[in-house]
Amino acid sequence: MLIGGAFYLLKKRKKAKLANQKSQIETIRKSNTKKTRVTNKSPTKKKAVTKASKYVSSRDFTQGRSSDWVPKYEAPMFAQPGEKSDLFSYASFTAEYEIEAPFSIIDFETSGFQPSSARVLEVAVIKIDSQGQILEEYTTLVNPEDGNVGRTDIHQITLSMVKNAPRLSEIIGDLINILDSSIVVAHNARFEENFLESAFREAGIKHPLMPTIDTLWLSRQVLSLPNYKLATVIEEFGYDFEDAHTALGDVRAMARVLPEMMSRGKKAKFPSKLLKSPPHTATGKILSRKKNA
Repeated sequence: MLIGGAFYLLKKRKKAKLANQKSQIETIRKSNTKKTRVTNKSPTKKKAVTKASKYVSSRDFTQGRSSDWVPKYEAPMFAQPGEKSDLFSYASFTAEYEIEAPFSIIDFETSGFQPSSARVLEVAVIKIDSQGQILEEYTTLVNPEDGNVGRTDIHQITLSMVKNAPRLSEIIGDLINILDSSIVVAHNARFEENFLESAFREAGIKHPLMPTIDTLWLSRQVLSLPNYKLATVIEEFGYDFEDAHTALGDVRAMARVLPEMMSRGKKAKFPSKLLKSPPHTATGKILSRKKNA
């Protein structure tokens, strides 16, 4: 009887010891699993932080600047504020004339940078009032006539897209009609001026100076950004930039932010008055890009 009892106690202690060892192993396994899960979460958290800090608001760029800081706007390809050029009369905050008129936002897609060696491939104009309400919209692809469309990888325009489009000389009247009695607006407006002035000259049109707001200049006055590309300006106002590098996509984007951007600065003034455009027959010929149609 004593031997049987002793054997029973030894067997019970052995079971208890095994149970204890099993419990310890399970505790260690759970601990390792928890650590593994935490380790696996770390890269995801880091990625989220990187994504959140990818875009820096303009407010972060104003820190450390002196109260007399003035944004620079100097380069040969930029029109200067208050400048009277060949066709455009550029706004500043100190010019002579205040003008109350609609805004005609214009954009060209071209085969190159200079009208002497490149041609217009697409044009778009949106006319808006001071509250941003669209009054008129015009866009068409343009036949360059020389068989060259330049950087298709940028503007996505192929030769087959423009072969049946109207020539620039055929839509000059349409452009004049929509730009008439309005303030011209463009981002780096010198570019649009060069091509428009060249087209007017080839058509024998002598046009009076057109009051113009260059939003590349304006954005530098009222925003503090890492750069002043159109996409960066649009992003600052919280909008997605749809159809970038299409003429209509670019002017639609600017139409959304222009009124607010102007409200952040002083009243824009111009070095010349707003005069009527000379009469010119409009053809109404258009061939819109399917992407924007």
